[in-house]
Amino acid sequence: MRIVIVGAGIAGLALALALHRSGRRCVVLEQSRGFAPVGAGVQLAPNASRLLLRLGLGDRLAEVSVRPARREVLEGADGRLLHSTPLGEEAEKRYGAPFYTLLRSDLHALLLEAVPEGTVRTEHYVTDILENSDEVALHCADGRQVHGDVAIGADGVHSSVRALLRPEHQRPSGQTVYRGLVPASAAPEAVADPGVRVWIGPDRYFARYPVSGGRQISFNAMVPANPPGPRPWTAGGRVEVLDRAFEGWAPEVLETVAAAQWVGEWVLQDRDPVPAWTSGRVGLVGDAAHPMLPLFAQGANQAVEDAVVLARC
Repeated sequence: MRIVIVGAGIAGLALALALHRSGRRCVVLEQSRGFAPVGAGVQLAPNASRLLLRLGLGDRLAEVSVRPARREVLEGADGRLLHSTPLGEEAEKRYGAPFYTLLRSDLHALLLEAVPEGTVRTEHYVTDILENSDEVALHCADGRQVHGDVAIGADGVHSSVRALLRPEHQRPSGQTVYRGLVPASAAPEAVADPGVRVWIGPDRYFARYPVSGGRQISFNAMVPANPPGPRPWTAGGRVEVLDRAFEGWAPEVLETVAAAQWVGEWVLQDRDPVPAWTSGRVGLVGDAAHPMLPLFAQGANQAVEDAVVLARC
């Protein structure tokens, strides 16, 4: 079977690796020329980590990640502990696999390392998909065509494959998320006693946890979407936005923001659920199929689940 995957993100590479481990070959078409680190941290829960361990990535995961001892939810203004969920060994015992925190770019890199050389073809921007009773043809912007028996859209929330299957408009979620990285030296207590800490308040939250084997701290902050106007394009401008958004919150929040070496901004969009993730010879996985807001910290996890289940099917 000729399997063509569109998109070399977490979902696409996880699917390629799962197919490879089951003895099936595939090709992954990626529109970009290369891979630059995108985003900051990701929480890899046992529902996904157990699958990545089965795919043989356990040693590499351990090298680039942290295993937090607990997840704590705190009141934003005064830092009062509201709830604590044990992770670490207790979570592994309960769920059968570790809970990791790591950089999204590290997860992407270890997946890319694990797929056979030549699987990913860069600079292939798919603009159209045509299918008949025998095959599917993927047309690229530069005139090239790639033929297969099936095509899988793993090209994220802005999926061009989904747009071809189901033309629709995204809708604003009303929320913006800022993600950033801080050197561990700026928050040594976050590494000495590693955990996921989430401060919550009306219409916003702030979360931080160690990544990179404890060398960095990742944070994400969700706030109401800013009104129309100029965007803060620099890290400094985004720090100023966060300072205003979390004024009066717990000192740890503001200290983490002040120490940020990098801050990215994403205005979040949402989509309505679709009744089916397949149509004929074309299917969708990950955010292309079911984009979700960061509140559940499950986007990457669901992408891995999709990939392993689809490869099995």
